[in-house]
Amino acid sequence: MCVCSKGVRVVFSGEYFKALDEKGRVSIPKEFRDLLQQQDLVVTKNLDGGLTLYPPEQWRLFVRKLEQCSPGKQRTALNRLYIAPKTDVRLDRQGRIPLTRAQRKWAGIDEEDRDVVVVGNFQLIDIFSNEHYRNVVDSAVQLLKGDEDLVSALDLP
Repeated sequence: MCVCSKGVRVVFSGEYFKALDEKGRVSIPKEFRDLLQQQDLVVTKNLDGGLTLYPPEQWRLFVRKLEQCSPGKQRTALNRLYIAPKTDVRLDRQGRIPLTRAQRKWAGIDEEDRDVVVVGNFQLIDIFSNEHYRNVVDSAVQLLKGDEDLVSALDLP
C-alpha cells in the first residue's frame, strides 16, 4: 500500500496524455506529483508491454515477493523482466522523469511518435505509447466482457 506521511492511503487514478521531450523525459501529472511528495521512484517494465513507476515502499514490497520465489527459470525470468532493467529516478523541478532508451523501446515509444499515456493503477503508475495503450484497453474490455458473472456482480455499464 502506498501511504503518504500522514498515513493516508494513496491511490493513483486517471489517464493523462503527454509527450516525451527531446531528452526522453515524460512529465508526471501534477495530480500524481502531489501524491508522490518528491519521493524517488523506480521505473521498470511490465507484462503489458509498458512501463510501471513504483513509489519506494511499493517497490520494496514487490521485491520481497520476488525474493520468495524459488530459484529457477521463473525467478530468472522475473529478474530479467523487472529487476535487471529497473532504474531509480527522481522528479526534476518541472515534474519530469527520464526514460532510458531501452525502456522507451520496450514501451513502443520512438523518435517519431513520442506521445504517451500516463495511467494511474492503484498504488502504481503505468506509462504506455498511445497506440499500445489502446490495445491494452481493448484487451481489458474483451477480458471483462468474457466474465458475465463479474460484469453482473459489479453492475458494470
